[in-house]
Amino acid sequence: MGIPHLRKHLEPYAQRGAIQPSNLVIDGPALAYHILNLSRIKTIKNSPFEQPTYELLSRTTLEWLDRIRACGLTISRILFDGYLPTSKTDERTKRLIRTSKDLQGFHRKYANGMTQARPGWNSNRRVVLFPEAQPSHSGVSPPPPAFFIPSIIDTLRQSEHYASQTKVVPGEADVFCAQYVREHGGTVLTSDSDLLVHNLGPNGSVVFFSDIESNPAGTELTGLQFRSADICERLSLQPEDGLSCLAFELIMDPHITLEQAVSKAKSKYSVAAYPGAHKEFIEQYLSPETGSQMAVEASVVLDPRISEIVLRCRDEKPAMYLPFLLDSPTRTSAWESSKDIRQLAYAILQTVTGSPIPTVAEFRRLDQPSAGTPIKVPPISEVEMDAAVLEDVLSTIIKAVKNSKTVWMTLSVYQDVVMTTSQGKVQPLSLKVLQQVVDDKVDTTSWECVHFLAQCQATYYSLRMLQQIMQYAATQGKGLSPALKELQHCLSKLPPLPDFPTIFNFPEMLQLIIDKRGLACLTKICADQDDMVPQLEVIMQPKKQQRSNKRKNSQEPEARPRSNNPFALLDADC
Repeated sequence: MGIPHLRKHLEPYAQRGAIQPSNLVIDGPALAYHILNLSRIKTIKNSPFEQPTYELLSRTTLEWLDRIRACGLTISRILFDGYLPTSKTDERTKRLIRTSKDLQGFHRKYANGMTQARPGWNSNRRVVLFPEAQPSHSGVSPPPPAFFIPSIIDTLRQSEHYASQTKVVPGEADVFCAQYVREHGGTVLTSDSDLLVHNLGPNGSVVFFSDIESNPAGTELTGLQFRSADICERLSLQPEDGLSCLAFELIMDPHITLEQAVSKAKSKYSVAAYPGAHKEFIEQYLSPETGSQMAVEASVVLDPRISEIVLRCRDEKPAMYLPFLLDSPTRTSAWESSKDIRQLAYAILQTVTGSPIPTVAEFRRLDQPSAGTPIKVPPISEVEMDAAVLEDVLSTIIKAVKNSKTVWMTLSVYQDVVMTTSQGKVQPLSLKVLQQVVDDKVDTTSWECVHFLAQCQATYYSLRMLQQIMQYAATQGKGLSPALKELQHCLSKLPPLPDFPTIFNFPEMLQLIIDKRGLACLTKICADQDDMVPQLEVIMQPKKQQRSNKRKNSQEPEARPRSNNPFALLDADC
């Protein structure tokens, strides 16, 4: 999250030169965002249709790391956050509010539809790995692809060269990067100036991604190297805590000059004047908060956000920071329709804690400071039943559609139908969009289509959460019950992140529901919902017959509120 102006102040004391062969420790989140920014060069920033694909981001990550190795550098660790301390809560909330407001601004500017990609645009193009000018951006734009960091982690875990070095750690990545370099020597590659404050030991240094350059032959990398010990010596600061005292002076007064900050750091002016604030500041570097030690080994198989809820499940008020989706700010969060799947996931964590988890605070879009959306967690006594019913739903769909891609899209529609019914509304957004597909009128730039896409992405990722939490629970205590094992078997067919619905493949995935018996399956599992089946039947009819029936069905049926449990509505005979 960075110290104001620290990097700029210290740049004259860094040394530019060839990055010598040594242990390289890579700050994983910083790497992922660096690759994202490289992949956005020469794109229309305000068009989600020119956003990089997961395939492009993953491929570019491997190419960038391969270039590092080709220059004779050894990559010892690639570390990702698996837990953020509670001291970061306020900053995370501010970021989420800022991102939410950016989405609202994007929606206002493109209320009538988003900008399409330019003709001939190749979303899987080659990316310049070390451009002469670093990417910059201003103006309204959509959020980045929601799952790009776990997608990059999956790619690294499957890589022959980087699997063993890639870790999701039970804390902030920069803490573990600094610890490794302090113990083994080497260089941290990052974008976070916080690394300059950590104790890196006598042989540790920091290089920022934006400072790295390559020679024309691609055989040597150069960059500004910030060696903590050398900088402290040149500024006559104590090597043990000189840079942390300097950083604290900049925190307390970001507008002072370097000379003033150094003078105050030597006398520890602000340390003495604000002992409480200094104690809070320095603890994040000297004794950082990490997650439960008994979950560390299991956390390496989890996505970062899922790792965090696993490590926080024993907290008094556990929180889940959901990936930020491109959805419509004028509608209910796209995460709402798949809430019940996540409730089951949270409930399964109770089999690990051995104690109730009354609620989990979910963080989605935020307009103002909030403690999150409280999600009631079912008691442990209901886990078996809920798991069995979800497994029954999935098994019914799997048998009916006989196409793996169609299964998860059909379930996404079902989730939306049930949410709409429980809210007392008449027409589910999913069925409206499917009717547009049948009529050849679907507009992928519309907010209706984009919002339903986000709902599908939320359903897929909620299932991934459930899958990973079950994998974790299987390693703890008594393991999984028979019902959970059956459900785990169904979820083993869940596609990897690059095969999730995206803005690029969504029309084709919607067409699968129509072509691969998804609609017929939905009429069965929604058979007890009299107000939904007619809508499904209309979508299934030939176009000519649809037009003749419009006059007969001009009066909309009155919606009746129902249970908000999407699995309670399944016909037991299906």
